[in-house]
Amino acid sequence: MKLSKISLTIFSLCIVLSGCGKKKTVESELLQIEQKSSDHKWFYFSNDSFSETDLPQHSLIHSLKPWTESIRICDGNTSSDGEALFLVNHLGALYFDNTDNPVLISDYQLFSDSTAGNLVFEGKNPYFTLVKNSFFNKTAMTSKQNQNQSHIIRLSIDQKLFYPVVTYGDLEIGQNGEVTGTFFDGTDWVSSVKSTKNNKVSFHYIKWKSLVDLSTVQPFSKKGDSQNIKVSEISESSYRNLITPEDFSKAPLRLRNLLKSIPKGFGFTLTCRDSGGSSPRYFSAQSEDEGTVANVIIRENWICAVFADGTTYFSGGVDGFPLINNGRTVAFRLPKLPPRYSYQSFAISGKYLIVAWEENDFYKTGRAGFLTVDMEKLFYR
Repeated sequence: MKLSKISLTIFSLCIVLSGCGKKKTVESELLQIEQKSSDHKWFYFSNDSFSETDLPQHSLIHSLKPWTESIRICDGNTSSDGEALFLVNHLGALYFDNTDNPVLISDYQLFSDSTAGNLVFEGKNPYFTLVKNSFFNKTAMTSKQNQNQSHIIRLSIDQKLFYPVVTYGDLEIGQNGEVTGTFFDGTDWVSSVKSTKNNKVSFHYIKWKSLVDLSTVQPFSKKGDSQNIKVSEISESSYRNLITPEDFSKAPLRLRNLLKSIPKGFGFTLTCRDSGGSSPRYFSAQSEDEGTVANVIIRENWICAVFADGTTYFSGGVDGFPLINNGRTVAFRLPKLPPRYSYQSFAISGKYLIVAWEENDFYKTGRAGFLTVDMEKLFYR
């Protein structure tokens, strides 16, 4: 395994916990990727596209906005066919097909005033949600418009088009309803619904499913018109159980083996996705501190975890290449980001690791973009 343009260093890895918590220090042997080298490229988002830059802090300045209203990568995964797909809030979707130059699929009418999220796959079809956050979005729809609001969207990569599938009206959530969260377990969808009446806020929870192939469903706006969506009420605990992190001891064995070098007592929370799968599962290793966060993707021939500070664990071999390090876990660190910046969702397409980055200030986001890393140059040359 050749380490191109990577310096092998042993140093104290300081992961700053969120808020005003303490720092934990772990002696780790990591491969540190330099901020500038031919192994990777930096990209940032402008108002309607993306451009390359030499460093994130040199990209176009964006005013800080609530994360629900900013242009940023809000979710990502690798499809079952090995393609990387990302949702870009208020912009569209990025699609990587074994290159480090993605295709941007955009739809201003759909994305401009809604918050995107929850990228999932049913079969090989990608779906995601659009919502309006009434707390941050002052242009939230009126009651009549609310019923026509698109909630579940299907993306056709071949046609590079978005197709609304399910509306608020189809889910019968009421004229004053607002979906605040949605989870797909591969068969059923569950949603949290916020309702406001006489200045009083209440929540209820629904489970719903399509009685036919979801890709054939057409959105409806009148209650009772849709015979293809079955909706029922569920308890709050049923919904909470799906999104509450489980103890890390219950994580898949491959994931536990990937991170077994992390000392006990070091806290973290993981968002774990299956390649081309449904909504993620969440796992937590408790500690006296708040801990740090990471995204994980499990695929048949590899497993990868990327922490917010860029610390990355990988085991396996990327599509079309042999095992890295004979299948043993390799740990490396992505280029160091400036203060208040962090790494977010990631995906792998062919030999490229693509990782979202963004500038954060509490609940607000400023600059945002993505990093592409050529893993062939790192490990196979």
